[in-house]
Amino acid sequence: MDEENSAMQKKACKPATLARMWQASRRALHLDHAPAHHFACCQWQSSLAPCTSYLVYRWLLFITVVSTGIASFVCQRLPPRYEGPKVELNYFKWFIYFTNWGFLMIALQAGLALAVVHRYRSQKTFINPCEDDDALMPRRSRTPLLCRAYWLAQNVATDLAFVITLIYWTLVHDPKIHDINALNLLVHGGNSLAMICEILVTAHPIRAAHALYGVGAGIAYGLFSAVYWACGGTDRFGMPAIYPALDWNKPGSAFGFVALCAVVLLLAHAFATCLALLRARVAARFRPARAQADRLTLPTH
Repeated sequence: MDEENSAMQKKACKPATLARMWQASRRALHLDHAPAHHFACCQWQSSLAPCTSYLVYRWLLFITVVSTGIASFVCQRLPPRYEGPKVELNYFKWFIYFTNWGFLMIALQAGLALAVVHRYRSQKTFINPCEDDDALMPRRSRTPLLCRAYWLAQNVATDLAFVITLIYWTLVHDPKIHDINALNLLVHGGNSLAMICEILVTAHPIRAAHALYGVGAGIAYGLFSAVYWACGGTDRFGMPAIYPALDWNKPGSAFGFVALCAVVLLLAHAFATCLALLRARVAARFRPARAQADRLTLPTH
């Protein structure tokens, strides 16, 4: 009898355990964080309100990223040492490249971050959720949609930037064709430097589970490249593959390349998460007052 009761209890525990695991996974993936004004602040400031220097930084980054993106689009040309068949340059093929998808994400997150700062600059008071003495268990308000959109864009832009820089300089760059000039360095190296700077400056956390968003963006590009190839699309030189490593005429190697990129995206997000944790620890040591204020907030998930 005891054995039957024990077996029944074990069966009952399994659904409950799976339900708890599912709820924990959903909490890890959501984009809620309290207090929300962390998205508008610099990690190294002492006040709760967005400081003027951080606003200036956000404007400078936004203008720089947008200017670089426009220059990359406008200054398209065939490489000086290109010896292939003569082709007519199609400017709109700028949008088919993974590098430019990543740069558009950086511009999007820079614009959303700027909008978040302006939103909270107009707010008069900043009260941590746990500072309400009238409630034993204060109810956390949902993170505003603008902040969640910025956080999602920032996660994806960071992961893509790291992977684009790594893959371009190891697999794509051909010294016989590609020039090493200021614009090339900004697009394929400055992107990662910009996102490292973002991680070191911003005050909001980076969650390990959010790596799935970057992986999803990478897989989405892989699907786009397959559909583009199936529709007869070509790269700017008229070749059927956007990238030699992503040639869907060889589906095995193309699938392998997409899988490799997914793994590298996971590693890139792990690096970003560790860097954000290091930033928070260093800031807590040098800004103990700010760290104490942060400890009074509700859990992030």
